[in-house]
Amino acid sequence: MSLGFSREKLAAVSAFHRISLLRRSIACLLILAQLGFVGGAAAKPQEPEKPLHDWATANDLWMQAQITPNDLVPAPEPSRRGLLLSYALPREKFPQIFHRSAIYDDALAALAFLTAGDRERAASTLDAVARLVRPDGSLWFSYNTGDDWPSEDDHESSLIRTGAVAWVGYAFTFYLKHAPPCAGDPGCARERAFFSATAVRLAKYLLTLQVNAQSDPRDGLLRLGYGTINLAYSAKAKDIVELYLDQPATGISTENNISAWFFLRQLAEVTGDAGWSRVADRIQLGLLNHLWNDAMDQFNEGFGSSGSLDSIKALDCASWGALFLLATGERDKARRALEVSHKYYATQEGDAIGYRPYSDSPIYENPEVGRFFFPDDPRKQWRSLPIVWSEGTLGVALAWLHLGQAERARQLVMGLRPLSENAGLRCATLELPFQMADVPCVAASAWLVLVVAALSHNPLAEQMWK
Repeated sequence: MSLGFSREKLAAVSAFHRISLLRRSIACLLILAQLGFVGGAAAKPQEPEKPLHDWATANDLWMQAQITPNDLVPAPEPSRRGLLLSYALPREKFPQIFHRSAIYDDALAALAFLTAGDRERAASTLDAVARLVRPDGSLWFSYNTGDDWPSEDDHESSLIRTGAVAWVGYAFTFYLKHAPPCAGDPGCARERAFFSATAVRLAKYLLTLQVNAQSDPRDGLLRLGYGTINLAYSAKAKDIVELYLDQPATGISTENNISAWFFLRQLAEVTGDAGWSRVADRIQLGLLNHLWNDAMDQFNEGFGSSGSLDSIKALDCASWGALFLLATGERDKARRALEVSHKYYATQEGDAIGYRPYSDSPIYENPEVGRFFFPDDPRKQWRSLPIVWSEGTLGVALAWLHLGQAERARQLVMGLRPLSENAGLRCATLELPFQMADVPCVAASAWLVLVVAALSHNPLAEQMWK
């Protein structure tokens, strides 16, 4: 199984429920104004950017409609109110998972709302996630909004991933850094104190996952978290089943550690506690000294649970890796990583142009699983599949933008235009069970809002992961 958490999201197909025309019209006017003016800094879009802004606005509205309670989940589990439904899934076809909310998606949505000038909605989303933090400071990877799974008594098939926890922490600290000051408002002050304390709790959990062994190349890096799901073919069921390992996940993911580095560095800034900078510095050394691959011109995917190096080519390790390298001053390596993104991952499906998530590795690691989905080619590799992945493509776009290549970023964004559906941006062009969904999803829509805002010089969006 991939060390990155993106491959663990549930795949599905769906249709999207509509929201009322009046609500859309009013909210559209508000967001168009907010996307061009945030925090007192003008970011007036030029006329050529208007189609991008209209598109981003539609995605922002779609994400608002995903917040529970909504038409699909009118009476959510009380502890889950305010979370976003990650996918546009029809209740009748997916009665067990249509109400699933991934915390990574909630964090991205909060960042997008704040960037669009909607501080209250961003705070409400963060508050919904903060209520779910477990006693040890962790969060499950995803939550049902229709019931109380996962809970302390029932967490079968649930995971904890360092990267997802780190993205939530980053959303809290980004809010604390950029939200307007409280100006004597006691409620605002309490909220900020709560968010700060929550971010520290998340960071303290991540600290428990850090490898502390100077002779080990993994020293300073953070382990995956908890729980593992492996796919297998069941001859009895004549179907693919998930085998859950209810135990710590000890592998090391590059993308997870990059996410943690951005969070911990920002946490040090907003709290004034230099100790978090030292934790981030150890992660930085581990990434640069032991996971950068000069031959591939990008980062390796990580380390396996046995400690062996995992050199699978993963797009996030090139794109997010480039963002990390730019933030650490490694500009030449960042450019190299972005150039190989095109070499290894560029693809096209119909009119959609972008990037696939992996290159020369099997789509399904277990050959029996691969045979179930691809009878004629059980070891079918990602590079032979013309699948465009929206979220990953937008990560490349943001990295090019940070490198000063705005036109390259803009072209990547426009290449995803065929993936728009009922306002939300589809995750990918194809459905791959247990791997990728081809329906509108929060992760893709939030990334679109953030990248379009950054292209238009929105001052908050320009600061994300920088």
